[in-house]
Amino acid sequence: MKSRHRLLEPHLVVKELTLPKSDEWMPRFRGWCFLQIISGVSYWQHPDGPREIPAGASLLLTKDAEGGLRASQLSEVAISYFCVEPEKLTGLLSLSEQRSLTLAAAHDHADIRVLPPAHPISERFKNLCLNRTGANVALRLQLLQLFVDLFGSEIEESPADAIQEMDGRVRLRLLLNQMPASEFVELSLSDLEPRVHCSARHLSRLFRQEIGASFREKQTELRLAKACELLAHSNAKMVEVALASGYQSNSIFSQLFKKQFGVSPGKWRQQHVHRNREQRRFLPRLSL
Repeated sequence: MKSRHRLLEPHLVVKELTLPKSDEWMPRFRGWCFLQIISGVSYWQHPDGPREIPAGASLLLTKDAEGGLRASQLSEVAISYFCVEPEKLTGLLSLSEQRSLTLAAAHDHADIRVLPPAHPISERFKNLCLNRTGANVALRLQLLQLFVDLFGSEIEESPADAIQEMDGRVRLRLLLNQMPASEFVELSLSDLEPRVHCSARHLSRLFRQEIGASFREKQTELRLAKACELLAHSNAKMVEVALASGYQSNSIFSQLFKKQFGVSPGKWRQQHVHRNREQRRFLPRLSL
């Protein structure tokens, strides 16, 4: 079951599939994927060699994970999984937290993590799937909490007393840790100067050191990510998408969008709709 495109799976939604005997599934999603083997014995086929994954074990995959999951010759394999796209959490995650996830995904051999059946996260997800009741929002919050807990100390946190220090870097780091990334869509460096108490030039240098990109580059990334969400999941007009994404000029928005993605916003929307239709043709084969 090989897919030519990365599937656009619902964000923070539990999905299920059954893998027939000896069949292979190659998860190719746009974000992180957490999956658990509910029953059966499978093998993760990796360029470094196969690894047996027993029932109850869990896998955490980045979007760049190499390999696929193969069912044994003796039994079919039942799988439950959910996907997380950190770019869609800009109203919740801070820029520092987003960067921590990016760095975690970039670590050597971090494209796949295997958790044994007895691992607390594996047990939590199993119980979560067995007791799915109530509002969808409650389930999404529990899935997000499980995802965040997977990283522990890898997601940076600032000490509570750091606010007492007067260093500009510390003040910026606190701000980046506390402020949801979505707020940077509408801000400028001049808006941040009073909070950090340093010049725009020095603030710009500190921002690049902390985030790995200039303020303008990061803001453009966040704005265009928001634009993609609106284009994909709404019927908003282009001028409305531009304004909601922080651009007062529709022409500037279109120019930056085409520079980033190689096509105009309108063309990107058309391709996205067509790709989703093509992908839905394969989904019934993967579902229980």
